[in-house]
Amino acid sequence: MRTRFLVMVGFLSLLAVVSAFGQEELKLEANIPFQFVVEGKVLPAGQYTFTRDAGVQKIITVSSPDKVRALAPIITWMAGEMHTTPEDSHIVFDKLGDTYYLSEIWIPGEDGFLLHSTKEKHTHRTINVPR
Repeated sequence: MRTRFLVMVGFLSLLAVVSAFGQEELKLEANIPFQFVVEGKVLPAGQYTFTRDAGVQKIITVSSPDKVRALAPIITWMAGEMHTTPEDSHIVFDKLGDTYYLSEIWIPGEDGFLLHSTKEKHTHRTINVPR
């Protein structure tokens, strides 16, 4: 009985360490040269930080030095190794008419994050982010 208890405690400790290890903040900074929409909120062109907090892994926070802020829920993760290289960071916007919608964020060594999807005919605009 005691051995089973110790094995269970050891397993739970290992699980906690592995979970904590995989949870780090992911951050990209980019100058977006056009206004864009995040979850219905129109953000002006400018410098932005895109952050996925380790504690809130299903949300990307978009913020600017001017205190402009929006939250983008992650719809799904996309396999990064099929799309990115170790130096390839970029942000993808869906363009419908004259409006840009924050759509995807790709971070080297991580998965891609899908934030917006549309079935309407659209084009993409990609902003490459130096790392």
